[in-house]
Amino acid sequence: MIRKTEPAFIAPYLRDASNFSGGSAEEIVIPETSDELAIFLQNEIRPVTIAGAGTGLTASRIPSGGIIISLELLNKIGEVNEGRIQVGPAVTLNELQSFLIPSGWFYPPNPTETWASLGGTLATNASGSRSYKYGVTRDFVEEVELVLLDGRKTVLKRGLKITEPLKFEDGSQILFPDISYQSPECKNAAGYFVRPGMDWLDLFIGSDGTLGIFTKIVLRLLPCPADFVSGILFFTEERSCWKLIPKIKSFKGQKIDPCSLEYFDHNALDRLKSKHNNIPSHSRAALFFEQDVLELKNYDLVMENWYEFLSAENIMLDDSWFAQGTKDIKKFHDFRHDVPIIINEENSRAGRVKLGTDMAVPDKFFMPMMEFYQETLKIYGLDYVMFGHLGDNHLHINLLPEESQNDKAKQVYDQMVDQILEWRGTISAEHGIGKLKKKYFEKMIGADGLNDLRKIKACLDPDNRLGTGNIL
Repeated sequence: MIRKTEPAFIAPYLRDASNFSGGSAEEIVIPETSDELAIFLQNEIRPVTIAGAGTGLTASRIPSGGIIISLELLNKIGEVNEGRIQVGPAVTLNELQSFLIPSGWFYPPNPTETWASLGGTLATNASGSRSYKYGVTRDFVEEVELVLLDGRKTVLKRGLKITEPLKFEDGSQILFPDISYQSPECKNAAGYFVRPGMDWLDLFIGSDGTLGIFTKIVLRLLPCPADFVSGILFFTEERSCWKLIPKIKSFKGQKIDPCSLEYFDHNALDRLKSKHNNIPSHSRAALFFEQDVLELKNYDLVMENWYEFLSAENIMLDDSWFAQGTKDIKKFHDFRHDVPIIINEENSRAGRVKLGTDMAVPDKFFMPMMEFYQETLKIYGLDYVMFGHLGDNHLHINLLPEESQNDKAKQVYDQMVDQILEWRGTISAEHGIGKLKKKYFEKMIGADGLNDLRKIKACLDPDNRLGTGNIL
């Protein structure tokens, strides 16, 4: 086990992609095995924060005192076995995807932060552009080795319901508390996932590093698609793009069956032109679509279906881009992932803490949501960028105020939260709550909901020492 107390060694662990400042810690602890970690925790009384790879946007990994535990040495990748693979929590998405290339298997979740650790993606239940069809991280986790803050260990598998006790290696057990809170029905990563009769495993996924520590992870894989039909469609007005989405969804997986539907507003396109100078100059919006093709013999048919549909909708195909091979597919994914990278770099240069929405609503509120966003942003006159997952009714609006406009930006954010909650949506569909969105989370679930989540926390971490300051 590596233990360091020098400020220069600790400093890199006090930063993440949120630009949140003010973190502090007494020590950084880096275990080499899960047993070593468990033994250490049995004799530890200080607050503990788990350090992921630092790609998070809600300051979850930044401690306010106590110690930091980094799992960076738990980074082994096992062999694929019957569509399952065991990985250490420090393995990154990039490393896993590279490892799987020759295997014929495919891990669908693809968050923008490709250098995120898999442990971090479990902690936030990350998703990405392909979540429209494939779902989120939770849908692909089969088993974890879990360590509680008091050092108790267990192997937690799919199928163990919260109606049964959670048992540990030392013979102890925990019962799920009697609560009434339930998570929203739309895509959601806000707070603890709670549904009647769910698996215990689902509770820990998305718990923002506050309930337990993942030391081994078993993921479910899918057979790798033979290819993808993908393209980027450009529109002369934003509303034309929005109106296409319900029509695509109406196919319900027949004929047109995308796994990705990603949106870019005019401000996103303006910034993307610095890296993609062939974006049509008259474009005011773009839509990236992608459909997996399981067998090559069906590729032409899938492409024809898209051309037929888009032609019937009067989409200007001459202005649009369609992938002609793997290089184009990568280019299109870079196009999608470049947006947050550009914004994060812009925020860093300006010394600005990221102020971005991560909200989602049920399907019936999709068009009202888009109209509300556009009207509200126009009224306040702030610089912003809007992009994200139209298929999931889940947009990221990054507010980019001048220093003198910070109060106005917070006012806009508050107004958006109020409206999304009125539509029974969520304030975080992907990035979690962390330390930055607790005020809005409290508004979302109310005092009774918070009390229920505190009961869950008390069962697993009664002294509130793990991930202190996150969520609650």
